[in-house]
Amino acid sequence: MKIPLFTLGIFSILFCAACGSGSSGGGPFIPTGNFSNASLKGQYVYQLSGTDTTRGTFPYYEAGVFVADGNGVLTTVSDDFSEGATPTSTTGSGTYKINNDGTGTLSLNNAIGTPVTLAVTLVSPKKAYLIEADAGLNSSGVAELQDTTATPSGTYAFRLHTVDSAQTFAASAAMVGTFTVSGGAVSSGAMDVDRGGILNNGGASALSITSGLFNAPNALGRGTGNFTDNTPLTSSFVYYIVDANNIRFLSSTSGLLGIGRAEKQTAPALSGSYAFDGRGDTVSNGVNAVDTVGAFTAGSGLITSGAVDAVEDGSTLSTTISGGTFTAPTSASNGRATIKLNISSGTIQATLWMVNPGRGFFLITSDPNAVEDGTLDQQTGTFTNATMNGQFAFMMDGFVFNPLQLLDRLGTLTWDGTGKLTLDELANSNITGGGAISPGVLRGTYSVSSNGRAVGSINTISNNLVFYLISGSDAYVLQNDAGVQINGMISLQTQ
Repeated sequence: MKIPLFTLGIFSILFCAACGSGSSGGGPFIPTGNFSNASLKGQYVYQLSGTDTTRGTFPYYEAGVFVADGNGVLTTVSDDFSEGATPTSTTGSGTYKINNDGTGTLSLNNAIGTPVTLAVTLVSPKKAYLIEADAGLNSSGVAELQDTTATPSGTYAFRLHTVDSAQTFAASAAMVGTFTVSGGAVSSGAMDVDRGGILNNGGASALSITSGLFNAPNALGRGTGNFTDNTPLTSSFVYYIVDANNIRFLSSTSGLLGIGRAEKQTAPALSGSYAFDGRGDTVSNGVNAVDTVGAFTAGSGLITSGAVDAVEDGSTLSTTISGGTFTAPTSASNGRATIKLNISSGTIQATLWMVNPGRGFFLITSDPNAVEDGTLDQQTGTFTNATMNGQFAFMMDGFVFNPLQLLDRLGTLTWDGTGKLTLDELANSNITGGGAISPGVLRGTYSVSSNGRAVGSINTISNNLVFYLISGSDAYVLQNDAGVQINGMISLQTQ
């Protein structure tokens, strides 16, 4: 998304949240929950993306499978780590500890040179949010319980985002589309591709996927594959099966780093209200320098209302969507639709590839200075302060400009249903030099609008935490402060 550039002020609070401030108001906070080591049991697929500052400032991506025994031991860890020309694959084992509130640590002994320590917060026994807790390594991601019997079969909508280690904008690419796979062969597919700000190799139509393959997965659900489009260009990847409806990707194309996902497509449509979240790279500042969140209401080819918040190259935008149009996604169009959102400064244009009526992937096409893609989810329920009530797993990652300071946050965020917030987190900042630390319990307030846009204020962090609610259980979040590029996700904890 192209946003007018404004003079960036110095972000006064910088990393106070990572430097510690203790509790702010109220009595002692006691985390709640019934989680334990037994909550993490089975095979889990994980993905991470982040930045390595131990030898410069390099993006890295990681994916794999760990097997948890329910008693604190990771009996198997299979890991693919990508920071150079191609991913490096290792195997190993490890240990873990889960606290009653779902927070904890995973220690993986399969790293290149030294062990990896991940901080974790469980959403449920089936899903967890992750950040790397080691000094000099800032990343975030997710782990999901795996169905070990599944194989790739059927039609999937997908998104895949890649960069190069030098963070050259011309090498950044976002691919969003569909493919059909059977017996390990890709029989058909189509996708929109933004490579360095050039859409579909300069053409107006989506590219065709002319061939591809998914080599049979091993016992951990790991396999290799590729797509070839009609330009022609081949994109190679390592893939991990989560279940019959979900696949996770790690790019293995020489010199390109990145991750993605695919989800089984059924009866694509677009009708109702949707929350969305996007992230991408820019000409000026490279990897992850644009973040966008918002919501809109669609029906009968028209966008009737909505709102959007974004930060690009440190400059902020917060505005309403006054209207717009879209073409209907259908099975005949591979679930593809085009959309235009009218905002005060112009028009946001995107292509959507719907997984089903409740979910889709998108690619922003109106900003030649950014390569940005994301996910949208249909909103359910009504939204008031009372909608948000309970303890949520919380994850955010990004950086602050001038000078560059990386920051990842993970923990629990408690909403009381009346407008009060309590954050209990770990924060990993490269300026502290010691890995993830706890700043203490932080308190704040929130207000929810009927369109699902909520604004939060948390002491020493921000007065402009913007949440777009998918439901009373999940939301996208953006720190909408000048000079800051941080966004993430929250999910209600269930056990």
